[in-house]
Amino acid sequence: MEQVGESVDELREKLSKMKKLMEERKGSTLGELSARKRRETSDIIDGNFLSWIFGCALVVILSVSFYAFYNLYQAVLKKFHSHHTEL
Repeated sequence: MEQVGESVDELREKLSKMKKLMEERKGSTLGELSARKRRETSDIIDGNFLSWIFGCALVVILSVSFYAFYNLYQAVLKKFHSHHTEL
């Protein structure tokens, strides 16, 4: 009788494990699996981090553009200086 009692307890435990596995596998479509995976994994590259990266890249591009146009302006002023010699 004890063997039957132990085996019933083991079977109940296995059944509960199988129920848990089936609950975890519920929603096994590809979209739901990828959504669950995205929620479970926390990557270092998220939206906020990408915003900072693109913001820094924009600042670098704007500053290099300003520097280039300023040097071009200075070169044009040096080449065509505006000293009025007619007076």
